[in-house]
Amino acid sequence: MTKPNIEQVKKHLQSLVSFNTTNPPRQIKDSGIVEYLQECLPGADIKVTDYGDGSINVLATKGQPEYLFNYHIDTVPVTDGWQTDPFTLHQSDGKLVALGACDIKGAAACMLACIEAGADDYAVLFSSDEEHGSSLCIKSFLKQSHNYQGVIVAEPTQAKAVLAHRGIVTASVSFAAQSGHSSEPRALKENANHQAASWMSKAIRWAEDKLADTYDCLQGTCFNIGHLQGGIKPNVIAPQTDIKFGLRPLPEVDTSRLLHELVAATGLNLEQVTEGFNAPSLPSHNNLGKNEKLAKKLGLDISPPVNFWTEAALFSAADYPVIVFGPGSIEQAHTANEWVAIDELEQVLGHYWRILSHE
Repeated sequence: MTKPNIEQVKKHLQSLVSFNTTNPPRQIKDSGIVEYLQECLPGADIKVTDYGDGSINVLATKGQPEYLFNYHIDTVPVTDGWQTDPFTLHQSDGKLVALGACDIKGAAACMLACIEAGADDYAVLFSSDEEHGSSLCIKSFLKQSHNYQGVIVAEPTQAKAVLAHRGIVTASVSFAAQSGHSSEPRALKENANHQAASWMSKAIRWAEDKLADTYDCLQGTCFNIGHLQGGIKPNVIAPQTDIKFGLRPLPEVDTSRLLHELVAATGLNLEQVTEGFNAPSLPSHNNLGKNEKLAKKLGLDISPPVNFWTEAALFSAADYPVIVFGPGSIEQAHTANEWVAIDELEQVLGHYWRILSHE
C-alpha cells in the first residue's frame, strides 16, 4: 500500500460535489452518487438500502474493521450569493470551494482516497438524509446490532474530536381567535397575532434566564423562533397564528423535559404544541468517558463541546463510543461559497490512513 495524497482527495471531491444531492428536493437516488460510491469500493461487501423519499444507506465493509466511519452525502440547497458554480470544485488561496465541500463531502473524499490507496480493512456508512432532519437512515441502521468498537461521525470539526454537543427539539404552536373588525376592543387581547407576541416575549425571557446554566464552555439553552405566520390584513382581527421554534439544550439535558418546562413556564398547554424533531445530546447515558477513551485511542486532539447537533448523538444513545471528527469549520457549513481548507483535508487524510493501516 502507498499513502494516499491530496490530489486523490481533490479528484474524489470534484466528483462528489458534481452530484446534486441537495436536500430538499431529496433526489439522491437519481443523482448518480450511489453508483459512484459503489465504483470506488472495489472488493467490499456493499449493501444499499433504500428507505424511500431520498433516504438511502450505502454500507461498505471489507476485512475485519474495528470502527465504523459515517458520512452524510446530502447537502443543503443552493443559497443566494454563490460566486462560482456550486457543483464544480474551485481552488483558491488554500481552499476548495463547492457545495458540500465542507459539510461533509471533503471528509468522504479523504476516505475514498484511503480506499483507493489500498486500505482493505474498513466499515463505511454513507447516509443521505442528515440535512432533512429526520435521520431515518441512521435510526434504521441502529435497529440492528453491529460489532464496532467505536464510531467516527464526519462533520466539520477542524480536524479535532468532538465528544459532546447540544441536543435538539423542534416544535410548533398555534394560537386562535375569532376574526372580526379591528375596531372591536377585544382585538387587543384576543387577536391571535397578539397572543403569539405575548407568548414569544415570555419564551425569550425564559431563555434569557437559562443563560445561567453552563456545560464546559457552552452557556444557556439556544432558543430560536424560526417561522411565524398569521393574520389576514390590518383591519381584520387575526384568526390564527402559527409559530415554529427550536430548542438546543446543553449536553446531558433531556430534550423532552426541557420542552415541557418551556410550555409550563410560558402558560401554554400541551394540546397547543406539536413536537417535531427530537434528538438527544452527545453524550447519552453519561458516555463521555467512552468517547474520550476512543479519541485518545485514535490519537486525536480533543475539541471543546460544540453548539451544533450531529447524528453521533444517535450512535451514543445506542451505546456506541462515538466521536465527531472531520475537516472544515461549522462557520462555512450551509453558506454560499462553502469551502474547506486544504491543510485540514491533509490532516484528516493522515489520521484516516494511520487508523485504517494500523500504523
